[in-house]
Amino acid sequence: MAAIATGRTPARRISPNRINLYLDALLVIAFIVDLEVRFTGVHIHELLGVFLGAVILIHLILHWRWIVSITRTFLRKPLHESRLSYLLNIALFADMLILIVTGILIARTLGLNLTAVQQYSRMFERLHRITADLSLLIVAFHVALHWKWIATQARKYLLPARQAAH
Repeated sequence: MAAIATGRTPARRISPNRINLYLDALLVIAFIVDLEVRFTGVHIHELLGVFLGAVILIHLILHWRWIVSITRTFLRKPLHESRLSYLLNIALFADMLILIVTGILIARTLGLNLTAVQQYSRMFERLHRITADLSLLIVAFHVALHWKWIATQARKYLLPARQAAH
């Protein structure tokens, strides 16, 4: 009644699934583009890596309840269907954390000039390359494991006209 009395329409709530789908799509696209330095150039590669780190942080915040819930379930119920997803997410998080941190440590165009790590730059570059290669595999498994959700949400939010025609 308050909305009618004031003449305003109630605010429409955006679906968390829609936000997750768009954010995840953005993550995958940025990840794929950032994988090939020769495609973007070093400066864009480094900026995109920092952007990916920020978006991953947002992704984790949006999924924090799931993380806490599954962590509790993981510790209480040894056989649970989300166990594989949880372990894969831990591996993905660890890999991405190492990838982003080593990327920042070896950055050449961000103006950081971290002289304390210059003597270890070869080791960090090697670790960065290894985790980048590994991330491709882990992300592929992550997408495959969540494919049903991705397809359902894509049909619902990206192809609504096609769905309405059927």
